[in-house]
Amino acid sequence: MKAIRIHEYGDAGTLKLEEIPRLSIADDQVLVRVHDAGVNPIDWKIREGFMKQVMPVNFPLTIGQDFAGEVTERGKAAGEFNIGDRVFGFAQGTYAEYAAAPTSTVARIPDSIDYATAAALPTAGSTALQLVRDVAQVRPGITLLIHGAAGGVGSFATQIAKKLGARVIGTASGEDTEYLKSLGVDQVIDYKKERFEDKVKEPDVVIDLVGGDTLAHSYPVLKKGGILVTTVQPVDEQAAKKAGIRALMMIMQRKAADLAELARLVAEGAIKPRLGHTMSLSQAKQAQEMSETGKTRGKVILEVA
Repeated sequence: MKAIRIHEYGDAGTLKLEEIPRLSIADDQVLVRVHDAGVNPIDWKIREGFMKQVMPVNFPLTIGQDFAGEVTERGKAAGEFNIGDRVFGFAQGTYAEYAAAPTSTVARIPDSIDYATAAALPTAGSTALQLVRDVAQVRPGITLLIHGAAGGVGSFATQIAKKLGARVIGTASGEDTEYLKSLGVDQVIDYKKERFEDKVKEPDVVIDLVGGDTLAHSYPVLKKGGILVTTVQPVDEQAAKKAGIRALMMIMQRKAADLAELARLVAEGAIKPRLGHTMSLSQAKQAQEMSETGKTRGKVILEVA
């Protein structure tokens, strides 16, 4: 089978399209023929070696973690899935024709959803759902400030928060203003022209998907007792204490139940991924380079089959 692998840490030039042996699966896994794979920032961060302290790898490594495809084989303990089921979720090494996925990180794709849409959901969608529902515990009437609201995670977080009845303020670049307004964002702040600190007063929650100075300047804008949650870097406990808020860094958990919830929300039209470029498996290098620039408008998808 064909797969995109790296044999060492490095730039996108380390990505190689190779022929490798077909995978075997454990009892609790399904073998999936991958139709589409989602490209995420975590993919190139692993490739570059940025994650080696927390996620050590063995080389050669097949890249990718998000997929959508169909079940071609199931383990002895994977009876909830049938051969031919359309599924999506998480696996190790999804830039490949086949991937072995534990059933705990797989869900069925509703008939109304295509493979590309499903492949855009796992990492960004699960992160957003857990940020908004579990950490921020968003409910009607809450004011939520989302930094990076037009990005992969941010656009899902925005849609989920609006569905839950929140007032959403989003920071983004000016060219994304109309897109965010189409999602129902109540106030859009162009971070290139405006300081959010001058425009926002005491939101209940800040979701930071940017880090750096944006995170540093977010502590004092929150109302006392508010919540700041970031996915990017460790929080400043001293700054949080001084501001009288709760601050934490969240790491997404891979859960089949959350994947099923995301699929339900898409099927009913409550959320919609922002799809960008679709590229072939052999274009993985260019796809990661696009992701790495941070200038893509929407999710980059690798079409495998």
